[in-house]
Amino acid sequence: MSANPDDGAIERAAAEAPARRSPQANTLVIGLGGVLLLAAVGVLAHVLTTRSRDAVVDADFIELASPINGQLDALRVEAGDAVSRGQQLALVRDPRASEADVRRLRTALDTARADLDRLERQLALERQLALRFQQDASTYRRLETDRTGNELDQLKAARAREQEEVAFSQRDLQRQEALFRAGAIAETVVDRARTSLQQNRDQLQGIEARIRAQTNRLQAAESDLSLDRTRSSSDPLPRLQQSQLKLAQLEGEQAGSRRRVAGLEAQLNTAETLYRQQQQVWLEAPKSAVVWRVQARSGDTLRAQQPVLRLVTCSSRWVNTYVSEADLKRLQIGSRARVDLIGESLDLRGRVDLIRSGVGRLSGRDGEPSALPINLARESQVRVRIDSDVPAPPRKLCFVGYSARVIFP
Repeated sequence: MSANPDDGAIERAAAEAPARRSPQANTLVIGLGGVLLLAAVGVLAHVLTTRSRDAVVDADFIELASPINGQLDALRVEAGDAVSRGQQLALVRDPRASEADVRRLRTALDTARADLDRLERQLALERQLALRFQQDASTYRRLETDRTGNELDQLKAARAREQEEVAFSQRDLQRQEALFRAGAIAETVVDRARTSLQQNRDQLQGIEARIRAQTNRLQAAESDLSLDRTRSSSDPLPRLQQSQLKLAQLEGEQAGSRRRVAGLEAQLNTAETLYRQQQQVWLEAPKSAVVWRVQARSGDTLRAQQPVLRLVTCSSRWVNTYVSEADLKRLQIGSRARVDLIGESLDLRGRVDLIRSGVGRLSGRDGEPSALPINLARESQVRVRIDSDVPAPPRKLCFVGYSARVIFP
């Protein structure tokens, strides 16, 4: 049976026509190309990105120990609890603390206060007496001045009269001498007149001397002094002086007593504070932190400086890792870093704050470099300070102790 000529023509036409790809094939080719491109980019990024070996998240720890011997009476926290600054965490009591010093100082303080009260009452009474003596002395001075002034006025009046007598005697002597020269009277009359003048002059001089003395007495009286006699203890001025001396003495004793009371009060406050500290002490958190470990339990007997709690400061965390010295050219202080926590989907961020090169190549003495063995790896330590912008869960202890890989973009 012969073949159909039309079928042969159709087969030749199909063989000569170009082959065409389906849309599914085109999509597959494009997808494969994109995957290859992403793989190439990933390989390039891996090559250009510095990765460290595994590291461990570290932080600052705070050790809280009992300052006294006693018993742990209360424990308010457990591991994983977040605490704030000043928060009371544990109470330690010592029932055997002695109160003898406090009692002794209280007794001494009560005695000193009683002495001070007695001195203050005595001072108040002495001030009243001094005020009264001051008034009496003022009155006495006024009266003494008035009396001396009156006597001085009387002497001045007597002096004026005597001066007139002297003047009269001089005129009488002149008349008697004239009559004697005329022969009218005898010489004895002239002598009597001359003697009378001299007597009047002597009396005038005596009055002048008394006036000077009285003037001195007046000045002394105005200055609370006496020129006639030594004053007795009954006079107001000596009594005032004695009272003033007594006041000065009492004021000195009062000042000393006040200083003693103040000193005893300070000693008592210190002794009471020390007794309270010896009797019971609250362990307080010095800053915001997380309880890392509880090292004692309620009811435990503690000795002084025995650890009770260990806290970790979540605001100060870092990782120490190691990179090849060849990668140091990509790092510098302040470079950003990413901390990939192993076992967590959360990544932390930080900055490089320390680079220590030559790890393993320093001798143990004097810190001087030693010869580098050929087979010793050239690595450098890099410390990354972790930022606090990501919440640190207390129950996970702020990721302290977690393993991580540090990536430096």
